[in-house]
Amino acid sequence: MPEQHTKPTPPATVTGRPRYQAHVGFVTTPRYFDDSPQQFLDVAPAGTGVIQRVLHIPDYQWGLDERARNFALLEEAAHCLAQSHCRVIGQVGSNWVHCRGTTGPDEVVAFCDRVSEAVGARFLMAGHCLVEGLRALGATTITVANGYYRPDWSAGINRYLEAAGFDILWAGDLIDQGLVADHNEKLAIEATSLWDYPDHLMIAAATDAHARAPQADAIVQTGAGFRMLGVTDTVEQRTGTPVVASDVALYWAVLAELGLPAAPGHGTLLGMLG
Repeated sequence: MPEQHTKPTPPATVTGRPRYQAHVGFVTTPRYFDDSPQQFLDVAPAGTGVIQRVLHIPDYQWGLDERARNFALLEEAAHCLAQSHCRVIGQVGSNWVHCRGTTGPDEVVAFCDRVSEAVGARFLMAGHCLVEGLRALGATTITVANGYYRPDWSAGINRYLEAAGFDILWAGDLIDQGLVADHNEKLAIEATSLWDYPDHLMIAAATDAHARAPQADAIVQTGAGFRMLGVTDTVEQRTGTPVVASDVALYWAVLAELGLPAAPGHGTLLGMLG
């Protein structure tokens, strides 16, 4: 489970009763309609409050170099959300953990711990939540569906997972899997759907990754543009293998920090919370 940190006391209403049992913040990237706050409420218990802060990076084009140059904005956003009484803050976007090139799991853990201490609320990064989720399941071998990722994104997150100690038996994106023709088709889907890939592609990508390495302990799906929360149970029923996806792992880590259960029907990892 994610390490527990001291949490600030939630504010009270004028009657002395807290309106929410917990306040959660999400740090999200620009030029992307990130519905993590709304999606999180589908799995969080009633009475959980959510607030979002979108990073301001003018003319953002999704490059890893842009993320590296703006890495300090993560801490700034965490400060703002902590000042808004969030007890746990989740950073959305798995590629941020490796965007500086040489950053590994130990450095990311140290960064998250330092930010958590500085702002007075637990700070979590989605890319490392994949690692913690896999460890919670006891997985050592994985098959990775990199989905819509560009080659440098896939290479970076896969290296990060290997550095965390996992044996990748197979990894590939939608093009490798023959599910889209080329990069232009990915761009067309992202433009028309606002980076909200259709369920059939998410299911196909995850089940195909399993078929390519059926002996893997877990299926890993990278990338928040695949909103896997609603299809994780379907994939697990078809493959018999746990799924650890970017969105699911982040929500699991947030709820685990808060000591809260997850709504049923969203896969093995969230099911561990009760």
